[in-house]
Amino acid sequence: MSIFNKLFRKHKPDPSDDTNLDVHIKFLNALRQPATALSVSKSPGTSRIGGLPNLPKDIEWPNWKEAPLAFLCQLDLSEIPVGLAEKLPKSGGLFFFYIQEQETWGFDPKDKGSWSVIYTKQSISTLPERLAPNGLVKEYTYKSKDITFKPIKTYPDWQDDRIDSLKLNDKQSDQYFELTSSVYEGEPAHQLFGFPSPVQGIEMDLECQLVTNGLYCGDSSGYSDPRRKELEPGKTDWKLLLQLDSDDDVEMMWGDCGMLYFWIKKQDLDASNFESSWMILQCS
Repeated sequence: MSIFNKLFRKHKPDPSDDTNLDVHIKFLNALRQPATALSVSKSPGTSRIGGLPNLPKDIEWPNWKEAPLAFLCQLDLSEIPVGLAEKLPKSGGLFFFYIQEQETWGFDPKDKGSWSVIYTKQSISTLPERLAPNGLVKEYTYKSKDITFKPIKTYPDWQDDRIDSLKLNDKQSDQYFELTSSVYEGEPAHQLFGFPSPVQGIEMDLECQLVTNGLYCGDSSGYSDPRRKELEPGKTDWKLLLQLDSDDDVEMMWGDCGMLYFWIKKQDLDASNFESSWMILQCS
């Protein structure tokens, strides 16, 4: 019996329960996954969203179709407190980039290369910022925001089968939306690991698995392909690496108030093979 089934049987939700969400809170809290929020910092550091990267000299600024990618954020891994994001290397830096015009959404195998995740073992805190390359449009050099790392516990999305099984009424559903968003304390939902906050479909792990194996998922064709049955079990290998929200502070807007989701296979994460990450854009 799965952990969920054991929890659900013990919880035994009843449609006649009180209309408040409190009656389910013990069950819901048991489902939470730890994550690390990228929160605005009051003291400058090396980790930031937007601005310009402290790329080492031996690393080229990534390009796609002869145009430089826009820089999204950098994480100085030595700034992450011990115990948070424990699967990441303890030192070095991670850099995230994405195509300037947001022309790719991650549902097409041909999208590969329109984003980049770069890892360096070098300490980036002493390196100078890299000047923006020729071809990087000014509006895609985002404003800079220093960030710090805070532990949070994320809840499954309302589309999750475990939440759907509770048959929440309208009042409880509203309270659940408030609960899931409250973990960010009014800030954009930037985070490492944990449950994603989908804007559209919840099965991004399956999408990553199918697309990286050559299936187009911009329509139903990839999901109805005979190879899906063989590939689908591999979706459990994928986990959220970084969720990057739209953010007025740095003038980032993903589609229409959307989010970027960088996913990585557990095996690649263990091997610090970040260049194999896959990105998905969702917006309303």
